[in-house]
Amino acid sequence: MNRTIKTTLIILLFMLTELLASELSTVNNNKKSAKVINAINKEMKVIFNDALITAEVLKEMVLISENNSISLEIFNKMSQTLLSTYNNVDALLLLPNGVVTLVYPYEEHKRAIGHNILQDKNRKQGANQSIVCKKSIIIGPVKLVQNGKQAFILRKVLSNQYGFIGFSSSVIYLDSILNTLENILKLENVTNYSIIGYDPDNGSYYDKVISSKGVVNCNSHKDIINIFNTNWKISISPDGTSIQYRLLSFSVLLVILFLIISPIKYFNKYRRSEKERCDLQNEAHTDFLTELLNRRGFENRFEALKRKNTSGSIAIFDIDFFKNVNDSYGHEVGDRVLVQFSKLCATKMNPEFTLSRTGGEEFMILMPHLNQDQAKQYCEQLRETVAKAPFFTQHLHINITVSIGIAGFNGTDTMKSALSDADEALYEAKKTGRNRVCIKD
Repeated sequence: MNRTIKTTLIILLFMLTELLASELSTVNNNKKSAKVINAINKEMKVIFNDALITAEVLKEMVLISENNSISLEIFNKMSQTLLSTYNNVDALLLLPNGVVTLVYPYEEHKRAIGHNILQDKNRKQGANQSIVCKKSIIIGPVKLVQNGKQAFILRKVLSNQYGFIGFSSSVIYLDSILNTLENILKLENVTNYSIIGYDPDNGSYYDKVISSKGVVNCNSHKDIINIFNTNWKISISPDGTSIQYRLLSFSVLLVILFLIISPIKYFNKYRRSEKERCDLQNEAHTDFLTELLNRRGFENRFEALKRKNTSGSIAIFDIDFFKNVNDSYGHEVGDRVLVQFSKLCATKMNPEFTLSRTGGEEFMILMPHLNQDQAKQYCEQLRETVAKAPFFTQHLHINITVSIGIAGFNGTDTMKSALSDADEALYEAKKTGRNRVCIKD
């Protein structure tokens, strides 16, 4: 082998070493980034679920009120209760026809009163988009006209049979979001990152830097943080190619070179396919009132799990003394409580779980891969959430509780036997005082 060939091989070896070391560093960074993004998604879901619930409750309160209008006294009382319950939200606003009319807390946000977002050139694009989409829209960070603070705004469109009538809005300050994001990134030792938010008022999907640190280069791991129908783009760069990756790459390439094995095989060893996500196709069997799956749709999900020999737990729960709500306030009010109740439960639901309304005030949850103790812990949290949550309808503040019965199932159990066991546990919960969770022994 002449000198030129040796020199070429050495240069090629070092080039491939650097390339492989960079690839290994990227793989490690991608794994780390996925963990970080998952943690951020969980925290953001908690924060913005609070915003969604408060805006939804305010919307429902307006739509069921006479002339689609509520008084300052009712708005303040309801807002105080909501903000004390959902403490991630900093303010609530009501905007009839797009004009800020009611705010809470008042002193900090009173300068916003009279502001028309449909005529404000810096707000109207996002406002009109939410009207067209008829969905919850989150924008930010934006500078609030009332106090100059940077914040995120969740807008929910109010409309009746005649069309658009206004917005309900929940406000979350940027500082609290930044603290959550930076704490997660610091905990995971991420030193090079950039998070960019979506703001329709600026005409660009990725136009607002939420937080950044260090240097984000072309080798960064890019992904999306999903918040309802809004996306944030996150980029995380590795700290640098570690010496251990260089040594490992050089050693392996040297062995391959001596054995005259194609380096392509080596690359293939590090190509990993992403784990397939088990995404159960939505069945077209829904409850007309709550838009949840009905009993038939629930049975289809159970049978799909059974075909995969999947074990888990099933829960049946009733709203306690719901007949008293219907008898005292009428079935129309009862239906509204059921709708609010189902939306509250849905926001707390694990993506792998199935929530269903099977009739009247009876609901069921299918929880694959959870044993009875884990299911009880989850249902206890749900029970406590329901007990604390305020339900507003026709100027009424109604509190409800639920009794829950849990049973386990495996891949050989039938739907009938699993529900029978859960029903026995539900009976025990009712018999022993209600507002509790019981397990089938």
